[in-house]
Amino acid sequence: MAYIGRPLQVANLAVQSGTGDGSDTTPIATLDYATTTNGIAVYLDGVRQLAGTDFNVTAQTTLTFTTAPANGVGVDVYFLGLELSIPTPADATVTAAKLASNAVTTAKIIANAVDETKLKDALIADFTEVTVAAGDSILLGDATDSGNTKRDTVQGILDLAGAGFVLISKITSAATAWDFDDLDFTTYSQFVFYFEAVYPSTTGSIMEVLQSDDGGSSYHNSYRYANGGGDQDGASVDTGSASDTVIAITANAVQEAAHAGMVGHLTLHARASTANIGMTWNTGYKEDTSTDWEAVVGSGSQDTAGSDSGGWNSIRFQNSAGTNLNGAIYCYGVKRT
Repeated sequence: MAYIGRPLQVANLAVQSGTGDGSDTTPIATLDYATTTNGIAVYLDGVRQLAGTDFNVTAQTTLTFTTAPANGVGVDVYFLGLELSIPTPADATVTAAKLASNAVTTAKIIANAVDETKLKDALIADFTEVTVAAGDSILLGDATDSGNTKRDTVQGILDLAGAGFVLISKITSAATAWDFDDLDFTTYSQFVFYFEAVYPSTTGSIMEVLQSDDGGSSYHNSYRYANGGGDQDGASVDTGSASDTVIAITANAVQEAAHAGMVGHLTLHARASTANIGMTWNTGYKEDTSTDWEAVVGSGSQDTAGSDSGGWNSIRFQNSAGTNLNGAIYCYGVKRT
């Protein structure tokens, strides 16, 4: 039934209930909590009773009504100022439905508690597929640290798999000069440059190399080199110089066509220090005038003995006509052990 008078805001108040029998003025034998007459709110079938007039509390736990509640009347006692404690749920009693969405934060998950049994099968298939790049990260178990999860880059894995033979850079855009700067001979003992159909743009010309020890700000102009080889007819194509402003890595001019482009490789060698750096090469190409195929092996170095004390750290590829180079060059480093 509806309340008569101002309703009680019970919130989490402790409550005790009983039933009248029409004769007993103490339908609740003993109150659950020690209290006073004004420390409780008493209702008979929803009708609030007047403290000190309709009931009294004696000995802190005895509730006595002035008139015995009628038979079957509900008696409700609210203990004012005494909040009902909310007990801790028993183990394994909180269901998923009781948890709000996104309620479990990272801070609430025990460290190292999530293992493979909690991961979704075929999880990788849920991720976006991309083209792998050298700088991408990969998770791995570190065998040197109890298998703890670590990360490395794709390039790091390639370095390991390649036993120290590392792709450092490549040039594929047409330009009059292709420069590879900041070659670190303290980390690498050799640099190997692979030629992929390198040819001049507009006129047949000889392929040339220059070296620098100041990061490409300037290039030396005195070199010694030797080429030895032959053409498709067995004729020799030997060339060389004891003092030249460039190093020629083809004996003759390369035809200005992709199908005639220079292939092969050039290697920069260094000893334990960055000094005394020399180079060797193997090149094949179609000669411009005769259109014969030629194959050349050669070696060379800078002719200025004292200037290599600073360490060569840059190399330039160009052609004798000064036109654009086309094709591609890939630079690999061989790491020092």
